[in-house]
Amino acid sequence: MSKKIPCLLLIFALFALFLSSRIGQQAMATTTQDKIYVAIDAGQALADATLYALNPDGGGKTPIFDFHNQPKDARGGVWGLRAQGDALYFHSDHADLYTPASRNLFRVPLDGSWLDQITPGPHAGDWNQPCPCGVVTGYVRQSNGQPWGGAPVFLGGVGSVNSNPDGSFRFDNVPQGPRWIVAYRPGDSSIYDAQSISVTPGATLDVQLVPDSSARMNFEYPVRFGDRIYYRFSSTAIQWTTLDFDAPVEVYKTAGFCTGVPMVDGFDAAPSSGRLAILNYQEGCGVTDTEHRGLYLADKDGGNLRLLVDMMADASWSETGVPQGVFWSPDERFIALNALYAGNPVIAVFDANSGAFLSGVTYPATWEDTYGLDFFGWSPDGRWLLYLVHRYRIAEPEQRILAKIPVATDGALDVQSIVGLLDDPNIEAATWAAASHESPSSRVFLPKLINH
Repeated sequence: MSKKIPCLLLIFALFALFLSSRIGQQAMATTTQDKIYVAIDAGQALADATLYALNPDGGGKTPIFDFHNQPKDARGGVWGLRAQGDALYFHSDHADLYTPASRNLFRVPLDGSWLDQITPGPHAGDWNQPCPCGVVTGYVRQSNGQPWGGAPVFLGGVGSVNSNPDGSFRFDNVPQGPRWIVAYRPGDSSIYDAQSISVTPGATLDVQLVPDSSARMNFEYPVRFGDRIYYRFSSTAIQWTTLDFDAPVEVYKTAGFCTGVPMVDGFDAAPSSGRLAILNYQEGCGVTDTEHRGLYLADKDGGNLRLLVDMMADASWSETGVPQGVFWSPDERFIALNALYAGNPVIAVFDANSGAFLSGVTYPATWEDTYGLDFFGWSPDGRWLLYLVHRYRIAEPEQRILAKIPVATDGALDVQSIVGLLDDPNIEAATWAAASHESPSSRVFLPKLINH
């Protein structure tokens, strides 16, 4: 009996060693590391952004993605950047001429190794697909039926041609399946006609295009919740679709008008429940207005809409004039947003249940400086807010500083402990993520990007 005990101990020891090794491997496989991702434009008012990864202290700046090696359009801005799950979501004007939208939704993995264009479907970003192929022909005409020669015609995933003097055009070797075809009025890219077509192998598809419309769509500010991707549609509505661009579902739309066009000033979907926080604030609507009073809550389908923060009840609140960041805290206890208060930019934290104002950080104007703020959300652990400070000084270029501010467990902001992270006049967007070391597989036909 005594001789068997050491053997049993050895077996148990080896099993424990194996188990600890497996646990260690699993822990390594799921290890995450916080990163801040920043979109920085090329300057000179160019919408040509590069995405960088930073350490949470602002160091270790590393480029991970740009559009420069993409087919047909080697540029594009990045706005509305959000890190959600294993990918970065944003909207961009990249390849905008190939779709009926000026801005579309995109995603890249956290390592920037591929690009997926989500809107406006079908397969808006699928380039370089293999045959079997068909042919697409057609005519571009004026509204009176006369031919329109020299009109740019763009076929998504294929390329572009100009219509002939009789208005005709032709695309050979077009891969099968659905895609967008868009024709623009010569010399005016704001006037267009677009159709969703489906190409059949070995067949010729004829298309008639009449570019007499002036309203292009905009898909902006993507927020992912489960299989849904919410976005702001053409400034006035919130819709959701899927990665495969299923038929969009509208969950919120502004109504009426006051001193200007009503719009969705900002929104977010709560990370666990999917509840929507919607900022719809417009000055000049009057005390009886019920549509544009401030911060609203709704369920994930847009139902049970209720006013959480009545910003019209305090005349010191006003809008910034640009889409304002609205973000749930990771635990859904708080909602933070940026606006103006008493004429100064502010990032404010509210209780998500009662709507009570808890804390804020503001940058009041001085005799030589004025400021603006862009808000980019919370750190994954909910202990920091990430934002951008715009400083304007007479006779000097605009300064932009990416910064973070600590948040206490009761929602209070520690304005004495603000940390500057990055100083660059071309910062456009940023987000904070718990980055894993694995990249999801690409589902698109875009060529694999080369990491920098």
